[in-house]
Amino acid sequence: MKLYKLFFITAIAIGFMACNADDQPEVLQQEGDSYASITVKFPGKATTRALPEDYNQNGTWTGRDTLETVDVFLVNVAKGVVDYNSFSKSAFQEIDVNGVLHPNLALKATAGESVRVYVVINGEAGILSTLKATSATNFATAFAASAEKVAAQVARLNANGKETIMMTNDVDNYVINVVGGVSEEVAKAGGAGSNNVLVNVERVVSRAFMTVTPATGGGWPVKAVVGGIETQIATVTGVSYAVGQSNKNFYIMKKSDYTVPAPVYGFIPAALADWTSVNMTNFDYAGLTSFTSVTEWTYDAANVSTPLATEATSKFVLPVNHANARENYKKGNTTYFEIRATFMPLMVDGATPAFTVPTTVFWGENDKKFYSTRALAEAQGQKATEFTNGIMKYVLWLNPNSMVSTPADPNPKVSPTIRNQVYHAHINEFLRMGLPNNPLNPVDPDDSDNPDNPINPEDLLKTDYTYLSVSVKVLPWTIHSYQYSLTDPGTMY
Repeated sequence: MKLYKLFFITAIAIGFMACNADDQPEVLQQEGDSYASITVKFPGKATTRALPEDYNQNGTWTGRDTLETVDVFLVNVAKGVVDYNSFSKSAFQEIDVNGVLHPNLALKATAGESVRVYVVINGEAGILSTLKATSATNFATAFAASAEKVAAQVARLNANGKETIMMTNDVDNYVINVVGGVSEEVAKAGGAGSNNVLVNVERVVSRAFMTVTPATGGGWPVKAVVGGIETQIATVTGVSYAVGQSNKNFYIMKKSDYTVPAPVYGFIPAALADWTSVNMTNFDYAGLTSFTSVTEWTYDAANVSTPLATEATSKFVLPVNHANARENYKKGNTTYFEIRATFMPLMVDGATPAFTVPTTVFWGENDKKFYSTRALAEAQGQKATEFTNGIMKYVLWLNPNSMVSTPADPNPKVSPTIRNQVYHAHINEFLRMGLPNNPLNPVDPDDSDNPDNPINPEDLLKTDYTYLSVSVKVLPWTIHSYQYSLTDPGTMY
């Protein structure tokens, strides 16, 4: 089912002159011998047929957007003129419950054939400045160019629970033959002879979201296979999440094949040193400084939009993808959820622990028991992992292509993210201990005293290691659905 937000944007003539950069030709602007109106359609179900990796769609979510600014550009290449106007929130009404911004503005335009139309919603200041200083001849190139920004610069959650997100044309094929002599009133009315064109816009970011099955008995059981029997060994008392390895670049208008800019698109880490030298330059890890408590929610595939709409936070990422082949997706070039689970062991040193709040413990690799010191654990002839302050971590990819794994066909193979999607992971249960650290976080290195961490940047996405049970749903605002069962010998990470 397609759900759309519609609103009509028209503009009054305001004589703006673009600021010309030294290396730009003169920008002719607003000869203004007629009026035009623009109808802007908000995102509904994303059209992603070009992506074979657009998995398990399951509906849409209309979002909770607000408008701060609207910028409309009419590019008349034949006459070398760019007509544009910028409108602030005070110039138009808020979007109503039906998703319509009522037509109360009109844009003055220069008559001519094949006038191309571009719209930017909630535009980032630097990007808008570049566009406003661009000539008609160069405008299409500038609008399709990449911008070096992080997600926080183009999307944010507002104090009132609404989201201000930059949006742009979905394609560059909106053309209008501007007829001279059309009055402001006729343009506003729309219809035949009114110089009206409809433009679809898309959010330039993806969105990540996580929920967890409601706890019982003060927490969530952590299990392990001990002596061939699945046994509870600890209780998770708190779960939080963040998102890492977002992009630092995006195309102002998406490419038809959904590729992302070259610094990330073509990067395939071949070794740890290779990843370390590139990751901080091209990938954004700012999201790992802000963890959010996971919302408790009973999983309901038909109603994921309910907890999403009431979520007290928003986590935005700029898309990351690569050529659609398994060898191109590595742990060091793919966007992920980091989950932090605080746990209390049921037994430490063979007895009920004396401490009542999570504390540092050592976990035996073979016997799956907790000890108060590394020496006690290793005395049992095994390696021991230190979990500081009772915290273990998990890494999950945002958009894995498959949940089913066999020895001959280990999955996931790829995990692309594209704009205007919401990637939702739902944790069902904790079926295996997590890790003491996340080595895909540049500031969270391995401890050399612990056993080897199975997460290496140069590895493919699938390994024999797995840590918890998760359901994933992706919405764009388009919905995609996943169910994980992460158990030994492992179906995921």
